Amino acid sequence: MSGKPGIIIIGAGIAGVHAAESLRKEGFRGRIVLMDRDGQMPYDRPPLSKEWLTGEMDSASLLLRDPAVYEKLDIDLKLDVDVTSIDPVRKTIDTKDGSSYEWDKLLLATGSGLRTLSIAGDDLQGIFYLRGMTDAAAIKQHMQHVKEAVIIGAGFIGAELASSLKQLGINVTIVERSSYPMEKIVGREISAYFLDLHHRNGVNVITDDSVAQFNGDTMVGEGVTVEGRRIPCQVVMIGVGVTPNTEVSLPHLEIDGGYVVDQYGETSIPGIYAAGDCTVWPYNEVPIHVEHWDHSLNHAKTVAQNMVNPQSAPYSYTPYFWSDQHGSRFQYFGHTQQWSKTVLRGSFESDTFTNFYLDDQNIVQAAFLCNQPKNALPVRRMIKHQKAIDPEVLADERVALKKAVWSQ
Repeated sequence: MSGKPGIIIIGAGIAGVHAAESLRKEGFRGRIVLMDRDGQMPYDRPPLSKEWLTGEMDSASLLLRDPAVYEKLDIDLKLDVDVTSIDPVRKTIDTKDGSSYEWDKLLLATGSGLRTLSIAGDDLQGIFYLRGMTDAAAIKQHMQHVKEAVIIGAGFIGAELASSLKQLGINVTIVERSSYPMEKIVGREISAYFLDLHHRNGVNVITDDSVAQFNGDTMVGEGVTVEGRRIPCQVVMIGVGVTPNTEVSLPHLEIDGGYVVDQYGETSIPGIYAAGDCTVWPYNEVPIHVEHWDHSLNHAKTVAQNMVNPQSAPYSYTPYFWSDQHGSRFQYFGHTQQWSKTVLRGSFESDTFTNFYLDDQNIVQAAFLCNQPKNALPVRRMIKHQKAIDPEVLADERVALKKAVWSQ
């Protein structure tokens, strides 16, 4: 056995690193082992498709923490480690290198993995998925002689990549199989706004179509769509979504679109917790799954608190994510896939607006902000308090949102 029992965290991404730090802040003095299958020091992933790709951020700036921090907090960081089995009775973990670790409590912070496509010619050079630093480094090196790029998928990753590549002076074509990308999340009007935003910034967006094959000798030279479009390119980036990493599994551990956890982050097996992208957790008494940086950070902190002081801090977080595209900052608060009406405050033409998603009782369930960070705080309050608000007040920019919140 390697060391004394303590808390083992599987996954050294946003959730794992913040959980380890929070355990110390909560007063835990036992052993903390933070392990990851990646051989890189823990780093931040969102900038890979933005500031790092465009050269605005260097590799050192991507690190989540200076390496000295782990030593200072007495966190035993173990990289390039693959977990092969977990025994919840003996409370042990076995790894591929033959090591075995004992634990008192276990945290699964395994994040998410990329969905992949199987397309004729997908083994050609110049075709990439962007998930980690290794992918990003390979893309950055390849981009030096690229004039034309194809991006498959118009989700947030694909859209951010398109914005970054245009900033580098590359001609970009996005191929999206749906008519309105991200419509289930943001609605038809916002989806149409995104399409227009990309068109205005010189990105060619093809909808209702998909790539059927790639052509080239050893290097990709074009993509051919189902509808017969031939798109010249020297690089292809595929961004068709992610799935929770639930490879670490065992009998009686409930998995349903992610590790199912209660409001304290505990799984169906006592003593085993999970946090971040790999989880399904209760939001307003409904199990949901979100894959966002902000959730991973806050969920990890709360779960760590409950690991030290059981059931002391129910997780009452309002989901939030942001995206930077073509010089605009987008923010989304809340979570809903069904709404009775939307209310627009501001205008699409000005690229400055807040779009509210209301239920049939005029209660704000979610809001999408474009270049209006000042609205973030009142929007959070609206969603948290769940009180009916007059739609006309929401739409009227002459009325401060703070007053709209507290007038009820």
